[in-house]
Amino acid sequence: MVFRDTENHNTIHFKQIVLAEDEAIPDEQLKLRDDVDITLTTIRMLFEEHQEKFEEYFRSLLSLAQLGLVGPSANPSLATRALASLKQEIIAREGGRIKNQYMKELGKTSLVFGLPALLMGVLLHQFAIDLVVLKSFLFLWVGSMAGVWLSFGTRKIELSFEELNILEKDRLSHSIRLIFAGILTIVIGLFISTKAVTLELGGLSTVSFLDNIQVPLLIGIFCGMSEQILSSKVAQSANEFLGSK
Repeated sequence: MVFRDTENHNTIHFKQIVLAEDEAIPDEQLKLRDDVDITLTTIRMLFEEHQEKFEEYFRSLLSLAQLGLVGPSANPSLATRALASLKQEIIAREGGRIKNQYMKELGKTSLVFGLPALLMGVLLHQFAIDLVVLKSFLFLWVGSMAGVWLSFGTRKIELSFEELNILEKDRLSHSIRLIFAGILTIVIGLFISTKAVTLELGGLSTVSFLDNIQVPLLIGIFCGMSEQILSSKVAQSANEFLGSK
C-alpha cells in the first residue's frame, strides 16, 4: 500500500503487504520506491516555503508511486517513465529560477568581498602610490572573486534534477567558497611574485605580475574560474616544492 501519511502530510507512507515465503519484491519496484523517496526529499527541500507548488508535485509523485507499487496490476516500468517526466517538468519550470537566484546571491557576496579591494587597488593605481605588491594582490583578489562567479555559470549550463536542491557537491556556503578560492589564489600569486612559478600564454607572461595590473587581474579570474581544481593544483605545487632537493 502507498498512501499519504496521516500524521506527516509531507510524507509518502509505504506499507508492505505480507508475501509468501518464496515470493520477493521485484527489484524494479524496490528501485522505484527508492527513487520516489529521493525525489520526495528533493521536492521537500525545494518547496518548503512554497506549499502550493509542493502539493502539485507531491500529488503527481504519489500517483505514480501508486501506479508502480500498488496491486497485482502495478506497472513499475510505466511509473518509472512517469517519474522521469515529472523530474524533467520540475527542471523546466524551476531550473532557471533556481540557477538565477543562486547566481544573484553568489554575485552579491562576490561584490561584498571584491569591491573594497577593487576600490583600494584603483586608488593606489590612480595616485601612483608606491605599494606595487599590495596593489597587484588586491587586483588578484578581485579577479578571483569575479572568477568564482563566472565559474558557476560556465560549469552549470544545464542543471540535473539532483542538482536543483544541492547546486554544489561540496556544499560550501557562498562566503566560504569565495574566501577559500581567494586564499588559494593568493598562494598562487605568491608563487608567481617570487618567481617560483613562471607562466606564459601568448603575449601574457607572469614575469610582469607586479608591473601590469591587468596580469594579476586576469590570473585571478582564471584561478577563480578553476576553483574546483585549484586546491589540488596548489597542493601539487607545494608537494613539488617541498620535495625538491
